[in-house]
Amino acid sequence: MRLRNRRLSRRSTVVAATLAATLVGGGVAYAATAQPAIKTFTPRSADQITNIDVLRQQIRNYYGDELGTGTFDPKSSYAREASKVARSGETYLARAAHKHASKHAHGNKNATKAIVLDVDDTTLTTWNYEVASNWAYNPTTNAQFVTDQKFPATPGMVALVTKAKKLGYAVFFLTGRPAAQEAATLGNLTKDGVGVDAGYPVPTTLKNGEDGLFTKPAVADYPAYLKTACASDPNGSCTTIHYKSATRAHIESLGYDIVANFGDQYSDLKGGYADRGFKLPNPNYYLP
Repeated sequence: MRLRNRRLSRRSTVVAATLAATLVGGGVAYAATAQPAIKTFTPRSADQITNIDVLRQQIRNYYGDELGTGTFDPKSSYAREASKVARSGETYLARAAHKHASKHAHGNKNATKAIVLDVDDTTLTTWNYEVASNWAYNPTTNAQFVTDQKFPATPGMVALVTKAKKLGYAVFFLTGRPAAQEAATLGNLTKDGVGVDAGYPVPTTLKNGEDGLFTKPAVADYPAYLKTACASDPNGSCTTIHYKSATRAHIESLGYDIVANFGDQYSDLKGGYADRGFKLPNPNYYLP
């Protein structure tokens, strides 16, 4: 899940986050208080900065959508890179499943193996919204794309999740989308006949009865594990890292071993409570 307020801050300047990521070669830094969300160098001349219009076109080319139609090419550099990450994840999960089974065979009753996946630009690709908004996030128009379930599956990821479930992994989705968007998110991910049906398996119901799609509640509705983890965050509202790591910790506390965690932002992956993280490509925005 992705925090909507996070996207507001990252879109205060068109593709500013993408530009900064380009300048630092993908390196990122994190700050929970009033510091710049992205740390990079201060250019001394315009020649050190990629022109924003040129950068937009480079991103379109990367998605194989040179004319900006909002549809990425399944043979594009983006699709190839995302699929490569998915294949790496498949290979890792298959090996890890065998190790897990071996431990059980020798009487070691380990926790249930599980995977956790972010939604936006990890399992569902939001390229069509980036084009429609010209990289200028608007909560109203974005919410309409979510409600209409317009996002296609990220290349390679449906196959990965399907195979993981066949291998006995519990499947959990963890997104910063608000709780009000849970039903539409689930419909887009799975199959409900509205908009795009991405075709993912239904997420696993947790051992305590919670459904396996975690959306971000309002601060007043935070469960105890979020209140504790985010007590020192501004106004008690979880940063992305705290929200996601605390939720993974909660999942593991219920008897699961998160073998792999998938996200398109480094903030999806930081904070522990996963054996290994896999980073999906996303040159469009940065979320601290």
